Amino acid sequence: MQLWMCTKKITSSILSVYTAVKEKLKPTPDKSHYTFNMRDISKTVQGICSAHPPATQDVISILRLWWHENTRVFADRLTNQTDRSILADLLKTQLEDIFETKTEDLFNAEV
Repeated sequence: MQLWMCTKKITSSILSVYTAVKEKLKPTPDKSHYTFNMRDISKTVQGICSAHPPATQDVISILRLWWHENTRVFADRLTNQTDRSILADLLKTQLEDIFETKTEDLFNAEV
């Protein structure tokens, strides 16, 4: 996959992750801080756009950055392992369905 072909996929995956997180991880009395909003999309995009250009020269690097930014924005607020696993499963699904890449390939690849 070419680097320029990733842009639409990254955008749609960020929106899909946000929508799924908002649906599956709703606030409860003990998790009242689970309020996700449009700023989370902005933070994710801003984090990706702020990357140092030499570090983002290939698709694998961009996908690692995509994973990192989604984790930074969403997982840092999650309070238990079950919720973090839900997010990790969402990211794995997006990675496989949209980018046609396996998690193992993403983190075991040489850059």
